[in-house]
Amino acid sequence: MVSSRRERVHTEAVRLLTAGVTGHVFPGATSFVSYRLPDGTIENVTACAGLQVAPAIAASASDKNRLVVDDTVYDLASLTKPLFATVCLRLVERGALSLELRAEQLVPDVRGTPGGAATLEQLLCHRSGIAAWGGLYLDVPHELGSTAARRWIFTEAARRAEEGKKKGGPVYSDLGYIVAAEIVTRSTSRDLATHLTKEIVEPLALEPLDLAYASALAPDKHRELMKRVAPTERDEWRGRLVRGEVHDENCAALGGVSGHAGVFGTAKGMGVFGRAILDALHGRVKTGAPLLSQATLESALASRDGGTHRLGWDGKSAADSSAGRRMSASTFGHLGFTGTSIWCDPVADVVVVLLSNRVCPSRANEKIKGFRPAFHDAIMAVVAG
Repeated sequence: MVSSRRERVHTEAVRLLTAGVTGHVFPGATSFVSYRLPDGTIENVTACAGLQVAPAIAASASDKNRLVVDDTVYDLASLTKPLFATVCLRLVERGALSLELRAEQLVPDVRGTPGGAATLEQLLCHRSGIAAWGGLYLDVPHELGSTAARRWIFTEAARRAEEGKKKGGPVYSDLGYIVAAEIVTRSTSRDLATHLTKEIVEPLALEPLDLAYASALAPDKHRELMKRVAPTERDEWRGRLVRGEVHDENCAALGGVSGHAGVFGTAKGMGVFGRAILDALHGRVKTGAPLLSQATLESALASRDGGTHRLGWDGKSAADSSAGRRMSASTFGHLGFTGTSIWCDPVADVVVVLLSNRVCPSRANEKIKGFRPAFHDAIMAVVAG
């Protein structure tokens, strides 16, 4: 029997997503809401609205009529970061990785650089002293995606210091996660795509396309992805509409796999991950082992001086948070540049995932900044009712 609350949450989510489409916030979007009923039962609600491709750039009849469905796949962008950080923490718990490891211990080329001297923990917490970003993809002197290109980008990222910032202070850094990814792959001798599958997808019994590095998929799975994936931007650098390949240019130059970007997925995939994190944080695991121990998560999510970013996650800011006003101060989550987000409220025991391609056809569209908090407030109001 479908609960009345489930019906209300679904109706409200569809209404809001449809309003987002009508208001040109995005061509289409999906959402996943997970909450706990008073009797302890978990309800998960998915919703969707709109088209996969912005009508202004739809080049074919199939594109013009391609509706978003619950399992439409989106480029998750920086939602890759909490997934990657969780992989790291699972490896740490098994003794296969250390948060004190530094890149310079593995690669002599980066000795004496900000990234080389930073510990993995500092990198994952955005407190390494590395610059926030840099258009490294524009200057790579090797074939993009090659081993040489990856090594060059990693080395260059490690050298980019954030100017005018105190060492150890907070600087949200994509480049830091590029360095962190190199530490993990070199120290474990296993690629990030395999780690994602073994540490998150399989333990959570997800489907292969619920969370995956698109560029690492087998040919048959990539063909399936192309039938389900929403495109992102008409990219001048690549000279085409980007679809089924990572939107982030530095990640694309790395071959599509990195710690800061590259994962594609469904709202369900990201939502099941968020629910597993919340359940582990509360010490609630019915079957099997938790994704992480309660102690590990409490440490990772502990607030740190100078900013809201924790280990792999962001905390809710005191004012103007994209999580809205109704989620508690303990809420943690992350945003993705392409128009994606996840917020987990441990007090209300609620996970809300919003996936869109707001950058289609252009990243100049920033209407999602106003849409996100309104969406979360409205969903939280219905869940609470």
